Amino acid sequence: MTAEKKDRRPLRIKNLADLKRHIKLGTELVATAHQYHPDIVGLTRVVTKVQTNGFYSKIKDQPDHKWSTCNHGMGFWSPFNKANAYHFTDSTVQVLNTRKNDGSVLYEMELYDGRQSMSEQNKEVPDMNEWERLHRQAQRYKEAYPPGTRIMLLGMGNDPNPVESGTRGTVRVVDDIGTLHCDFDNGRSLGVVPGEDSFRKLTDEELAEEQAEDMDEDESGPVMGM
Repeated sequence: MTAEKKDRRPLRIKNLADLKRHIKLGTELVATAHQYHPDIVGLTRVVTKVQTNGFYSKIKDQPDHKWSTCNHGMGFWSPFNKANAYHFTDSTVQVLNTRKNDGSVLYEMELYDGRQSMSEQNKEVPDMNEWERLHRQAQRYKEAYPPGTRIMLLGMGNDPNPVESGTRGTVRVVDDIGTLHCDFDNGRSLGVVPGEDSFRKLTDEELAEEQAEDMDEDESGPVMGM
């Protein structure tokens, strides 16, 4: 074991919100146990893409590894579960097997801040450049899609429970990684990920039609007589 690895300390994760805060581009994680994929135990993975419902990671310094090339080249998929599916200790995060629902641990992992690896050549600079690119992209989306913007969803990428294509919605907020959190007209609330999900703003004509429909609904209400 190198001196650098000996000096590294896993992040202390307190709860699900804390976990989501630390899961970002460049974060490293190591599975210390896994029910279904024992071959991934002990391998250092690097978070490469974060979504509202989970994240992708690839095996560090092994771009051709099967866990780096799976899911059409996006890497290993780890969904976010509900808070009661996690156990947090000082240095590990245990994720319960929600399919079996028997209290068993599906996998256990340790997280490490990617900045602790600054001595690795050609590693930190690309990650930081990618983060800066996404940050600037998020700012552009915040300006282009302020709260209240009406959009139409054309299609969702890898979401296991997508909103139906053609559904209209209202942007509630754009977060710091550029995800549009929307309230859709069918009652669902879901994050729309630029570059993965397809969507567009409603045209002026479509907005005018919606306003006209709202006015018609208001006028069709009961009229009180004298």
